[in-house]
Amino acid sequence: MTEKDSLLNKAASSTVIKALRILDSLLILSADRPEGVSVSELARHSGEHASSVCKHLAAFQQFQLVDQHPHTDKYVIGTYSMRLAAAAMKHIDLRRAASRHLHELMEASGETVHLVIRDGKRVVYIEKVETSKPIRMHSNLGTRNPLYCTGVGKAILAFSSPSLIEAVIDEGLVRFTEHTLTTSSELLQDLDTIRRRGYALDLGEHEPEVHCAAAPIFNHLGEVVAAISVAGPKWRLPQEKLDRAGQLVMRAANQISNQIGGARD
Repeated sequence: MTEKDSLLNKAASSTVIKALRILDSLLILSADRPEGVSVSELARHSGEHASSVCKHLAAFQQFQLVDQHPHTDKYVIGTYSMRLAAAAMKHIDLRRAASRHLHELMEASGETVHLVIRDGKRVVYIEKVETSKPIRMHSNLGTRNPLYCTGVGKAILAFSSPSLIEAVIDEGLVRFTEHTLTTSSELLQDLDTIRRRGYALDLGEHEPEVHCAAAPIFNHLGEVVAAISVAGPKWRLPQEKLDRAGQLVMRAANQISNQIGGARD
């Protein structure tokens, strides 16, 4: 490659990066602006000159990556961007995306890690990375457990619709152990704490000798689609150690959310 070719490649690369920076700014700013985003707003957010923003927006319009709002002249994400997103989502497998993070979480916590999805008013265990410690939590893939009294279930329920929470309560909060939350006020207060803290705790609510910390996973629409947990015997995971476990599991859940396009602020 000649020096001239190298300079041309660098210039092309720089142009692409600027274009993608502008498109990324539009994605971020338009999340809560259905009326669209102005050129000046995009320039400020992306750090690019308004003239450069206009040039790249015109190119994006040719491929329907962006559209211009007919009434405001502001810019919105175009239909081709949606097609690209839909195509990408078809190739994302939750278990594959989560695999490395589940193993890293097990190594960091030293305890068994689970990945679950929701099935109606239950959770289903779809992946497990077991600790090498001699005493382990007994669990099987395919097992279905309630939402309201498991760490993973509460992590999902806390970020679900009010109608689902109401349906779970209406079905009845059956007592599994002396620690199970069996009144709506207790459960609603705990779900509020989970939303503020970012992770759920199960202090022997489903199995009396098991403690657990769990966090939700979100998709590209900001919807909770799964949860992961660190679980172990309560003598090895006393309450004073669960905060660290909660931070670890929340970080891993955020990384998985990122990987499937659904990071949550």
